[in-house]
Amino acid sequence: MSESGEDNRLAYGVSSMQGWRVTMEDAHAAVLDLQKLDDPNETGLDGSNKTGPEGKISFFGVYDGHGGDKVAMFSGENVHKILAKQSAFKDSNYEQALKDGFLATDRAILQGYSSMLVCWGFFVGWLVLERY
Repeated sequence: MSESGEDNRLAYGVSSMQGWRVTMEDAHAAVLDLQKLDDPNETGLDGSNKTGPEGKISFFGVYDGHGGDKVAMFSGENVHKILAKQSAFKDSNYEQALKDGFLATDRAILQGYSSMLVCWGFFVGWLVLERY
């Protein structure tokens, strides 16, 4: 599987291969504008775009399932969304937002996805901030 994307700041490419395992146990997330997850055309109440003082914030994550696909797939679909909902993220405290987001993801897995507990995973992620 391969995917690519770009905006006026970044270009990315992602490729993955299942290998010898029965199922694909890896996932990824590539989000060019983390502040506009719900609607890329969304504007604020004052008519301005949602982009904060740092400019656009991009998120890239790679999730390795290590013995199962459930945690990796959940993480690939949700970590960036959970991160963007953290109050620290909205306050531009991105280091704390990453910590809070990972802990909130752990709680979500433990609370609603007990079947995933037999699998564990590994995550590598980046936040890219555009500063003016």
